[in-house]
Amino acid sequence: MTDVLLICMPFGPHTSPSIALSLLKAQLRDSDVSVGVRYFSIDFADLVGERRYARIATDSGAPAIRELAGEWLFRDALFGDEGDADGYVEKIFRRREAWPKAARKRALSKRAIADVLTIRPRVERFLDDCLAEIVEQQPKIVGFTSVFQQQVASLALARRIKAALPETFIVLGGANCEGVMGAETLRQFPFIDAAVSGEGDLVFPELVRRVMSNRDVDDLGGVRTRGNVTRSFETGSFSNAPSVMTMDALPYPAYDDFFEQFGASRLSRQWQPGLYFESSRGCWWGERMHCTFCGLNGSTMQYRSKSATRALAELRDLATTYPNCDVQVTDNILDMGYFKDFIPALAEAKLPVELFYETKANLNKAQIRALRDAGIRKIQPGVESLSDPILKLMRKGVSAIQNVQLLKWCKELGVHPYWNLLWGFPGEPASEYAKMAALVPQLMHLPAPVGIAGLRLDRFSPNFVASEQFGFANVRPLAPYHHIYPFESSVVANLAYYFDFDYREPRDVDSYIAPLLKAVRVWQRAEESEELLSVDAGDELAIWNLSRGGGRPLTLLSDVDRLLYIACDMARDLKSLVEVTRQFDSIALTETEIEDRLGPLVDDGLLLRDRSRYLALAVPVGDYQPSRKTMSRITALGRELHHHRDFARPAFHKADVPRYLLDEKNEVVVHNTTK
Repeated sequence: MTDVLLICMPFGPHTSPSIALSLLKAQLRDSDVSVGVRYFSIDFADLVGERRYARIATDSGAPAIRELAGEWLFRDALFGDEGDADGYVEKIFRRREAWPKAARKRALSKRAIADVLTIRPRVERFLDDCLAEIVEQQPKIVGFTSVFQQQVASLALARRIKAALPETFIVLGGANCEGVMGAETLRQFPFIDAAVSGEGDLVFPELVRRVMSNRDVDDLGGVRTRGNVTRSFETGSFSNAPSVMTMDALPYPAYDDFFEQFGASRLSRQWQPGLYFESSRGCWWGERMHCTFCGLNGSTMQYRSKSATRALAELRDLATTYPNCDVQVTDNILDMGYFKDFIPALAEAKLPVELFYETKANLNKAQIRALRDAGIRKIQPGVESLSDPILKLMRKGVSAIQNVQLLKWCKELGVHPYWNLLWGFPGEPASEYAKMAALVPQLMHLPAPVGIAGLRLDRFSPNFVASEQFGFANVRPLAPYHHIYPFESSVVANLAYYFDFDYREPRDVDSYIAPLLKAVRVWQRAEESEELLSVDAGDELAIWNLSRGGGRPLTLLSDVDRLLYIACDMARDLKSLVEVTRQFDSIALTETEIEDRLGPLVDDGLLLRDRSRYLALAVPVGDYQPSRKTMSRITALGRELHHHRDFARPAFHKADVPRYLLDEKNEVVVHNTTK
């Protein structure tokens, strides 16, 4: 028998544990109750096949989260009737009604639809098996975590548990239960006894103690119950549970249940499991200026982080206890103070882990190098756009040239930036998309966006909370919600997290984004084959352009031109470049003279100009080493140039490739000879 059973349902993660449930188990470890975590998500992935499961569970899948296919699959099992399956397939899958018009894609493939429809008949038997196991354990409390597409599956099993074990106390928590969503869930589904809004670390252990001793829980902050939910709707107050303010006081998450269950599944034969590590909560940037499209954190925005000592100790424990696991950090944003302590200590510790962190895009080069040296080789920097006016609408706090600068430095230093391109903001200048489309060919050698998405309104985002102020109209739940919940519109709106909209001032988004979307898709295909490199030999700088877009393949810079280009490794304005030229000559060049010298490099796509600022686009060879394929291309190109003299440098008179670019076999050398 188990006193407290914590459950992770489909379509939660199936190759990594729930950090939320693992922390709750750890919080209760020293109590007098027995606690288990059950990953029915693993069982369902085993049942339907990992590929099918992953395509539904991940945002990049097809069907993706916008279709809410994972929720729809469990819809009939929850409501005990047959919904309009044909209508859902026709309107959502085939016509992609789930997408805003400008973001709409072609209908799902027949195979993708068939995959979902193949899974559907297996749901009832799966839930029966889950229930049989739970009844055998006779838990006094069952807790579900519900994030993304876990809500309907959790409710479907909860209904069966309450029918079979009416004395069992059932509680839901997670992002799908925050604020009015949890209150409406409790109001519509009488088999749920409580819903926790916000962080459960402090309130859940107290809830367990009270339920185990048959005491009332109605007065617990952030906990919606039959005794207080009516009052919440009357007052419009949906407060959260108390948040953890001292992060070091949290226990290490207890991941043992996951690894035992994963190891017993067929998934373990194909996949190395990953796990989550948490070093902070909230968002320090969101506290200052909440990005308009971001719905993360809800009302738990206040930023809190673990001390460097605690964070490193926990990470070392995870790496030792669960070796060879991919570690993904759950933080919404990296603590910038970590560059002083945690990141240097992590680099020195040389733990056998590679980490993923979310950051801002205004990191400097030394900070990116520090991330790399510490094993943080994957980041999500929140680029989102390459237009200053649109970034301002988003409240990103960075410029387009900073975003390009970050992409270049990441490529040079071996840190992979995962970023998305967002579009469709009210008031965005349509002309900016033509400018971005024209810019993309110059960036083909840099990391392309992994996702291209039209704007969606997420609950808790400023765009949602102040939708009229930001230029939206007719805000409504995404279409799939109405195929899932058989309730009136106001109820569905309280249960939904994702929303569609109209523009208060109509705009033809489809037309003005089309050239950019076409250019970005070319970028995504071409990224691995494009190169723009610079090699510095001390007295001359060679810039190799291996772009399929044409342009001069080799440009040589010397004297002050070399100095200016190297200085533009970071975005520089003309005023600072005047000071750079003083290092080369006692008489500095004027701003006009510098503009004249840099103009041809801008025209050739080797230098990016943003008003008075300039950024070198070539990736310096040194930390970055080209692939063998690239080196072979350069060698062949060098031989050709040697014979045809097809390269340029200011005041160039020699008839051959400079000596430092050739080795004793007359092969072109691309390593940095001054490193």
